[in-house]
Amino acid sequence: MNIGARMETKRQLTNQEAWAILSDASDKNEAQLNAAVPPNPASETPTRNAAFGGQSSGFASGVTDQLARSFYSEGAMASADTVAKGMGDSIIPRSIANKYALFNFQGFNGNLSTSQKDNYRDSANNPLMGGDRAHNVTIPKVLEYFSTTYPKISYQASDFLYSKYYKKIPINHLVTLRRFPTPIQDNIYNLGARIAPSTKEENGTDNNIEAEERVDATQVAGVTAVTYMGETAGNKLDDLLKMSFGLKYKQLTGEMESIDTGEQGGGYTKQPFYNKIGSVGRAIADVGKGQTAQSKFRAQNGAGSGTGDRLNSTYPNFVLGPVNVVNETQIRDMGLKFTNDIKLQFEYELRSLSFVNPKIAMIDIISNMLTMTTNNAQFFGGGHRYYGSAGFVASAFGNPSLLKKGDFSGYMGSIAKDVNKGVSNVFGDADGGFSAESIVKGGLKAGKQMLGNALGKMLKDMMGSTGGTQATKAFISGEPTGDWHLTIGNPLNPIAMMGNMICDNSTMTLGKGLGYDDFPMEVKFEIDLKHGKPRDKGDIENMFNAGQGRIYASGRGEEDILNLAGLEVSTYGSIQTGTTSTSPSQSAATNGAPAAEVNNENVNTSPQSPARTMDGLDPELISNVTSMMIGG
Repeated sequence: MNIGARMETKRQLTNQEAWAILSDASDKNEAQLNAAVPPNPASETPTRNAAFGGQSSGFASGVTDQLARSFYSEGAMASADTVAKGMGDSIIPRSIANKYALFNFQGFNGNLSTSQKDNYRDSANNPLMGGDRAHNVTIPKVLEYFSTTYPKISYQASDFLYSKYYKKIPINHLVTLRRFPTPIQDNIYNLGARIAPSTKEENGTDNNIEAEERVDATQVAGVTAVTYMGETAGNKLDDLLKMSFGLKYKQLTGEMESIDTGEQGGGYTKQPFYNKIGSVGRAIADVGKGQTAQSKFRAQNGAGSGTGDRLNSTYPNFVLGPVNVVNETQIRDMGLKFTNDIKLQFEYELRSLSFVNPKIAMIDIISNMLTMTTNNAQFFGGGHRYYGSAGFVASAFGNPSLLKKGDFSGYMGSIAKDVNKGVSNVFGDADGGFSAESIVKGGLKAGKQMLGNALGKMLKDMMGSTGGTQATKAFISGEPTGDWHLTIGNPLNPIAMMGNMICDNSTMTLGKGLGYDDFPMEVKFEIDLKHGKPRDKGDIENMFNAGQGRIYASGRGEEDILNLAGLEVSTYGSIQTGTTSTSPSQSAATNGAPAAEVNNENVNTSPQSPARTMDGLDPELISNVTSMMIGG
């Protein structure tokens, strides 16, 4: 055995001895507890749970500890599309819950460039859990840390001093609500954006990635308010973090479908042209189809001719089709489900602090909470929006502005002038006069136009609906739309951080009697918060990872059987058609998204697809083509 192996064996033996001492102490404590508690008559031994008929068997003594020592010890480099750009070469440990995933927890105290695997085991002042400053956290610790490290989202003493539960509930139960000037991400303390040169000349190379610049994209919190978790403060933890989520499905039912064959079932007599060609034309068409007057009459007026669906008329109350079948199934529908509606309570009370008038201070707090939840505004008395009429060809005869001014004679004169000009254009010669030749040419031109228009109308009526172009709606963007951000738990080691929140409703209640200067002693605000959009799996992880991206990642070169990259998949009943717009979710944007997809002001600026002509024939096009053909 070499020296390294002997040292490793010695280290393992030392650990085993330590665990043996702890296990022995635990066994003694358990024995003392069992001796103090009377045995349950329904259980086999005092240490067994009667509801399950006794304690289940597990691993042998010491094996559990031995197994746990291997947790997070193995790792691999992650696929580039599932981790932040700076972690491409970091070794990320494997998840202990899922062998197909890598576990990349960073939290409030991590970063987007290194793995935190060495901090996944407990140690004194574990930096990933906030270190020494997060232990026995106090308000002065919070004020000092944020004012020094993250001044854009710092706290101030007045956030706490007038709270009803100041010094009554520990600070690690804090709930912080912030409002920002613009929509905000989950990450509010060290959000960075990458800006790449847009042209080759700016960096002298085609590889823009090498010349990217990282800039600080964090925002300043305009309004901050704090409250506390717990039933006493009206903010139960299990209500704040109660979430429902999943995939959307819809039910399909197999049924007998009745299809009216319409014109095909009616034959040639149902075609539009048949009733427009006159009696002589219809007679010729009948003979051409080998029909006599008698056969035509029997078909149109004989038995069973009153309905095309004779089976439905004969058996209207019967079940059509088999009955011993399974005819329902569920298929994936578009979108994901997510709900986490939150109601927060903020309570304040009158306090006299260093001779500051309590009423003045309370009105100040009320104004701050109004700024948190609503806006100033201007009165809107309505507006007008103008758009042109459909099928516009050319401007009307006459000058409408004269009619608007009340100049009737001038308006009639403008009509006469336009008509005279039009007639001159059609029937006049090159010198502006009229001759026999110019009148004949003008008549032919008008006749061609009349024939083309008539042909276009006939083809429209006979061949189908009008073709044309249609405008398309702009795509929506997945960028944040909510200005509010919620931090739950110890500010130095939070449970969850939620950005892109919207304030759905607020209620203010003043009461508890009158206090200083005849002002209500307490004021309570109830604020309803909702997420700006449903969160996918990665976005939910992002909340518990302090906005540092997804927690699960896939290994580089390994098959992504969990689809941690979030790629589109083919499902029964789904058809990919037309043009679509997809963009990374919030967590994916953190995990190495292109520069343009990180900042909060990015919107979909992709040009709309050109409008396409619908299937069918455009009668105006036919008319123009016919006119050209007649004109040679």
